[in-house]
Amino acid sequence: MLALLVAWVALDALRARGAMERAARDVATLQADAAAGRTDRLGATMADLREHASVARGATEGPHWSFVSRLPVAGPTAEAVATLATVVDGLAQGPLSGLAELAGAADPATFAPRDGKVDLAPLERIAPEAQRADQAVGYALQGVRGIGGSPMLPQVTDATADLEEQLLDLRMSTATAARAAQLVPPMLGADGPRDYLVLVQNNAEPRALGGITGTVLVLHADQGRITLTDQRPGAHVGPFGDPVVELTGDERRVLGGDDLGRWMQNVTSTPDFPRSAEIAREMWRRETGRTVDGVLATDPVVLATMLGEVDTGPGGVRSGDALVSYLLNGVYKVQTPQEQDQTFADVAEQAFDALSAGVPEPARMVDALAAAARAGRLSVWSSRPAEADLLEGTVLDGALRGVNGDHPVVGVFTQGIQMAKIGYYVDTAVEVAEQVVRPDGSRELAVTVTYRSRVDAGEVADLPEYVVGPGEEQPGQVRLRSLVYAPAGGRVVSASENSENVGLSPQKHNEIWLSFRDFTLRPGATSSVTYVIITGKHQNGDVILRVTPGPRPVKISTGK
Repeated sequence: MLALLVAWVALDALRARGAMERAARDVATLQADAAAGRTDRLGATMADLREHASVARGATEGPHWSFVSRLPVAGPTAEAVATLATVVDGLAQGPLSGLAELAGAADPATFAPRDGKVDLAPLERIAPEAQRADQAVGYALQGVRGIGGSPMLPQVTDATADLEEQLLDLRMSTATAARAAQLVPPMLGADGPRDYLVLVQNNAEPRALGGITGTVLVLHADQGRITLTDQRPGAHVGPFGDPVVELTGDERRVLGGDDLGRWMQNVTSTPDFPRSAEIAREMWRRETGRTVDGVLATDPVVLATMLGEVDTGPGGVRSGDALVSYLLNGVYKVQTPQEQDQTFADVAEQAFDALSAGVPEPARMVDALAAAARAGRLSVWSSRPAEADLLEGTVLDGALRGVNGDHPVVGVFTQGIQMAKIGYYVDTAVEVAEQVVRPDGSRELAVTVTYRSRVDAGEVADLPEYVVGPGEEQPGQVRLRSLVYAPAGGRVVSASENSENVGLSPQKHNEIWLSFRDFTLRPGATSSVTYVIITGKHQNGDVILRVTPGPRPVKISTGK
């Protein structure tokens, strides 16, 4: 009798496993189509998912399953199959069934600006359903992760791992949609007007978050309509006699005195964007008497990615890399500082006008902005605590943290230590290699930081003082400070250059250990230092590397 029951369950298990494999493929298809905006396909895929989930659920019900699941050998496998079927069926029949509508409303084309206004109604309408769908996927993921603990058949173990992977991918989409539906309408003035300070960084003069604040803009948002209400050079805000906020001892030691709190150009010298935003907001209030509701940071690379051809005045009509090159380098060779300021203002206005009018390919634009955020070129902060909480942990928040979930975070940040735009000529590469997992659960990493000067020694004499820096004894040299942050609970234990140990300068910033080293690069020279870093314990996820975005992409490599 027992043998018959086990055989019966085995046959049902085969049927359930086949249905769940098809359901997992349906989940993967849903995620891919939703992410790509192929909303016309979602309805048919959801119908398939419901059918396959129902078959799996039906195949794992009945008294024979309840009995066999209590047996010592077959029980864990039978219980796991039944749990998988229940999770998938609950997901298919629950809030996820409205994914097609959610994806359609969250399609970039739906809320792209038209005539200077974003239609917020679709996002406001889907916000509650988006949160429910995201919670449903989260609960399903928890249910799948709870399976195991006892030996199971390999086929079931593989099916569990496969479904978990597909749900993780889907969760990224549902979490993004839910967060956007909660954030975008209020931040664009659905509940009342908002004002935002935009810091446009100049990567030719490096600071930890990218570069000095070359230009500041103010955007006004009201019921989805966005207007540019103010813009001025960053140098025209302050400087202030004393820091506008109380700086911590860590900030003074690591970032060099009180410049972070006195100069708008230096608010991005801290790798903690929420802190930069708070300081910039207070500087703007002191300078103008007006308060903003949030702060954004971006750079010319992002602007060039979003725009087509731009009239740069004396520089002519440019786009893409040529536009970036002109704004970060060429402009200083042909214009006076006053003319440069006017060029930057004109380009910023053209960028705003173009984006307000709407872009022809909104999905491509959203992808470009997401890539910019991942590269550290786009950061957003809100003064509203609830909105700041939603931004926390995303690629937009730019906060200084040494761990994110179970992922250790390593920071490699660059500061220019001369008043010059010579940083345009620096290429940066960072390599992270895991050396060993230590007995206490921490990991040893080798982090190699390489800087290369593109300055041509034969052309140094032709570079203006504004580029090479005033009073430089050896024009064309690049002087940088590299700050390397260990993960939370970890430390930097040694550093070497050309296999020779070099001294460390251990410091703490927001309870995270770091070390800094100054580099002087002659024209055409390359300098490289390898740091041995220990992570915190049990940070088992892939290493997250944060770097200072430069005029060109930082070359990053990771591996064992």
